[in-house]
Amino acid sequence: GDRTRSLCLDSMEKAAKRDCATELTRVYSTPIGPLKLVANAEGICTVKFLFGKQQSSPRDDGSHEVIGQKGSGKDTKHTSHSQGSVPSDTASPEERKALGHLEVCINWLDAYFDGSLLKLSPPKPPLVFPTEGTFFHTVWSTLASTGVGERLSYGELAKLSGNPKAARAVGQAVKKHSLPILVPCHRVVKSGGEVGNYSGGEGCDTKQWLLKHEKRMVLSST
Repeated sequence: GDRTRSLCLDSMEKAAKRDCATELTRVYSTPIGPLKLVANAEGICTVKFLFGKQQSSPRDDGSHEVIGQKGSGKDTKHTSHSQGSVPSDTASPEERKALGHLEVCINWLDAYFDGSLLKLSPPKPPLVFPTEGTFFHTVWSTLASTGVGERLSYGELAKLSGNPKAARAVGQAVKKHSLPILVPCHRVVKSGGEVGNYSGGEGCDTKQWLLKHEKRMVLSST
């Protein structure tokens, strides 16, 4: 209810004030535009859609056009040495852990976007949520555990998260998290089956692309 949502938001605001220790970044090109990946020694703490000249235009047939860099993170080494990124040979122990999480994340994203995720089952990197022990955390963890190609409503996600009456709070949690794709909020749709809104990339077009891409992945794995 309103009290649950208020407590979650208050806890989240407090957590946002905490520093995330040493953070390293990578810029990773995808069919739906470049992603900024941010990691610390604990895991991946941010995945952010970047806007600008490298933004791509997702197409219904699964093809794509990325202005600037093309291909996957593995093939073209889409790295950024800004905002704390360092060469591995001079990295501190914490930085080496962060670099390792970024490599795991890139390998997982490679498999996701080239359609081999279900066949290869690469490990997903540990995820760092901005809040611990809250209902939002439960929602994000539950959503992260959903399978490729699954779709569920806000009410269904609330039920799976342990509070069937908290669909509105679930909606806030879906909007607030900072790990799109790894925490697949694009799989949450309206109860009537409509795709609904999406705040990442190019909005609904990006959400549609992700859902269709996952449907193709499921079909190709059977």
